[in-house]
Amino acid sequence: MSAARRVVRIGLLLALLAVAVAVYLYRSLEYPAGPPTGGEVTVFFPFGTSTKEIFRRLDAEGVVRPAWLAEIYYRLARSATALQAGEYRYDRPTPLSTVIARMGRGDVLRHTIVVPEGLTAEETFELFWSRGISRPEAFRHALVNPQLLTSVARGAPDLEGFLFPDTYVVTRSTSARQIVETMVANFRRHFTPEMRASAQAIGFSERQAVTLASIVQKETSLDREEALIAGVYWNRLRHRMRLQADPTVAYALKRDGKWTGTLYRSDYGYESSFNTYLFEGLPPGPICNPGEDALRAAVAPARTEFLYFVADRTGSHTFSKTFQEHLDAIAAARKQAGAPSAAPPAAEPPANGGEPHGRNSGG
Repeated sequence: MSAARRVVRIGLLLALLAVAVAVYLYRSLEYPAGPPTGGEVTVFFPFGTSTKEIFRRLDAEGVVRPAWLAEIYYRLARSATALQAGEYRYDRPTPLSTVIARMGRGDVLRHTIVVPEGLTAEETFELFWSRGISRPEAFRHALVNPQLLTSVARGAPDLEGFLFPDTYVVTRSTSARQIVETMVANFRRHFTPEMRASAQAIGFSERQAVTLASIVQKETSLDREEALIAGVYWNRLRHRMRLQADPTVAYALKRDGKWTGTLYRSDYGYESSFNTYLFEGLPPGPICNPGEDALRAAVAPARTEFLYFVADRTGSHTFSKTFQEHLDAIAAARKQAGAPSAAPPAAEPPANGGEPHGRNSGG
């Protein structure tokens, strides 16, 4: 055999060996051998994560191995597919082509956050940042963003009351500002031009209507009572009576970091412009983020002569026109609850009868 032929044969053998090694390495990436390291894993890649770091993290989490080979394959064969930042969930292990395809599509995890009616802004934001979505400081900054304020609450110090309660689908990469913008836009859709016109017809600005709605939202969980409670407060405003709404005191304490979870009689004297036991009229702003039913009740309060209400043990309320009727309703509620009777006060007490607990209200 001539030297030339031997060189050709050796070259072919080396080429076949190279192909075999390449096929073996590719299959090791696409069809990882051995048992999984254990279920699924979630991996988050912030914006700016390098390609090298992406594959290092995937290797460390048992998704693809080895990192150096996965990176070489990506750079040689798949670099046209940009790897997008975000949070991903993979089996351990996962074929490399699947990893690259999902990151190329940006097929990130989506989190469903249910925001109930009646939460404060801080309580609302905690639902997000407790799931790793943005940071508390970013939410607090978005809450007072001047551009967002001028869109719905011109002249207000923050967006409390305008973060519409709903179900939101977000990702780990969704910013606090994007979330707040979405919630404010949702408020705009639900607080319709007709509702704004109704508010103006009874002498309320939009912010005043939202403020009343926020009190109504905190006072009852029963939709059928919302317009009645709004009517009570509307009547008290017309008669220049203090609203004496327990939720406003609780909110004042929350704002100042003094809320213990229980409202005591001594708290009615807490010095705050939000305390409607001390000051006439509506508080300076909303005390929570109300839902659509409470908003509708605030702009269309029931036309009644009721000035008081008191809660019973079922969560419903008894409404009264006079102070004496209110005292009788308080006594009945106490008897129903098995509480000892109290002597009637010499002067008009808080409209809820002065009970030391958190859900009674001025009615």
